[in-house]
Amino acid sequence: MIEAIVYFVASPDGGPQHRIYDDEDVQALGGVHAIEMLLERESYWFIRLGEVRGQLGPAGVSYELAAFARLPKPAAGRCRIGRRNPAFRASELERYVFEAIFKAIERMLECWKCERDGLVEAYALKEVKISPDRLLMLTRSLHSLKRVHEITGITAIKYWYDESWPEPNLPGDDLVVAEYSIRIPLQVQWSGDEKLVRVEVMTIASC
Repeated sequence: MIEAIVYFVASPDGGPQHRIYDDEDVQALGGVHAIEMLLERESYWFIRLGEVRGQLGPAGVSYELAAFARLPKPAAGRCRIGRRNPAFRASELERYVFEAIFKAIERMLECWKCERDGLVEAYALKEVKISPDRLLMLTRSLHSLKRVHEITGITAIKYWYDESWPEPNLPGDDLVVAEYSIRIPLQVQWSGDEKLVRVEVMTIASC
């Protein structure tokens, strides 16, 4: 059996994914700290989930889907912010607004999921095209306005998985069908509860 460390990574280059590092990988890359510095450079967010055990075979190491299903879900507020995040080293409000935008678009894409003959067609958010300067301007506007409207570009991944597979079902390379670039209208406003701000994806009719 081969033991490996698993990270959940949200990357604008690959979308949501698991990164797996066995002992040989850890040594080759210079240790866990070096791996996490690499993940910081490449991601919006990342978090270490735990360890899985794989089986060494003729084609390399393989891991059962059930092993990933037993890992904890990425905990809200526990992920480390990567340098590809436009709110990296920015204010707490900027970090919160970008995360709220990201989550709102993820909820929209979740509504696009459909099942056909035991196969699920799903969509994952790969990239939100907001620069640090644009994010700063948006958050500054919130200080003087009750709500701010924004149109941002995104990249979404369309992929498939069998409905019998255990969660989480992330878009691996052999499961991706297509990528789409879309412009999304958003409304960002102050919230009256502990969420601080609320982000809504607007329909064309409401724009």
